[in-house]
Amino acid sequence: MATDLAPITPSVLKWARLSIGVSTEEAARRAGVTPERVEGWESGEEEPTVAKLRSLAKLYQRPLAIFFLPEPPTDFDALRDFRKLPDDPDHTWSRSLHKVYRRALLQQETTAELLEDGDEFEIAIPALDVSTDPESAGAVARSALGIDLPTQFAWRQPEDALKGWVEAVESLGALVLRTSEVPLREMRGFSLGSGGIPAVVLNALDSPRGQVFTLAHEFAHLTLREGGLCDLLEPDTGTARRIERWCNAVAGAILMPRDSLLDNDVVGPPGEREWDEDVLIQLSHRYGVSREAVLRRMVTLGRASWEFYLGRRQEYVAAYEALREEERARRRSKPGGPPPHRMAIRDRGKPYVRLVLDAYHRDQISPSSLSTLLGLKLKHVAALEREAGAGP
Repeated sequence: MATDLAPITPSVLKWARLSIGVSTEEAARRAGVTPERVEGWESGEEEPTVAKLRSLAKLYQRPLAIFFLPEPPTDFDALRDFRKLPDDPDHTWSRSLHKVYRRALLQQETTAELLEDGDEFEIAIPALDVSTDPESAGAVARSALGIDLPTQFAWRQPEDALKGWVEAVESLGALVLRTSEVPLREMRGFSLGSGGIPAVVLNALDSPRGQVFTLAHEFAHLTLREGGLCDLLEPDTGTARRIERWCNAVAGAILMPRDSLLDNDVVGPPGEREWDEDVLIQLSHRYGVSREAVLRRMVTLGRASWEFYLGRRQEYVAAYEALREEERARRRSKPGGPPPHRMAIRDRGKPYVRLVLDAYHRDQISPSSLSTLLGLKLKHVAALEREAGAGP
């Protein structure tokens, strides 16, 4: 019996593999062929069978039809960069990062589609420019977010602060997603802000205080109507460096307004100095941010040198890595974890969850679509509705 060959577009097949971070060796193992055979398919020298193509489509997480397009899609372009930890020059994306990025795109697209029937999802993020003074920009952004200092100071736990800032960003029409699938060293956060529904992705493996600063940083990117290529250690190119410095300064101004911060007795007179760790901890607790963010803010305000900041930052990164390892060990010793419905809300955001549930109850989407869009089995939907405050 003749074997059916699939007349795919070679460049699309190669694009699909690269877009998910799969090597030719891994693709070959999944298809049960040699790497040379996969390279032949991608160069157009040979054609895969339909059965082999189905195996690759499943691995690449793409519908079969996409391989027959005349050229690779242009609306799946990856972010140029993302907020990550220092001392990691490798910019090769892992498959988990590709997966999270595509989930963020899917949530953007799904939200836009579900809103076409007339639901309101007003986007009220202020529009700013990188030429705007960061202190002024921070004041505008903070005013839009609606968080006053008494409210911020009342958050006793880091988790409370993170929850408060996330809800404030969501209230302005942005999606806030989280993930624990990507190693923290690879990605702390990124944003999607050029067209469509603005979205921020935070790495839940980071500390709550670390996530707060990342959220503020990415929100600054959203005010520029662009996505985030984010790192506290500025990139080498001039334009990118200017944007990153601006976003870092704006994030600091949002979370620690200058007048309020400098009014603390422990801050002392103007001028650079070395900071006692106890003082940084005190300010960290007061504003609900990390010690690193406090010290970075002191650099911006001329109260600490860049060299002193860099030295301390390495200590903070090492200490946090050790803490994360202790937490992972504790989790391994205690099986279980948060229930699935709670993880669905954390990872996709309450506004999105409510929107999808509402579409389900209006028969706009099927039960299977509901399960797919929320990454949740149907048996958990009732608990999800109670937790999200949604229902028929």
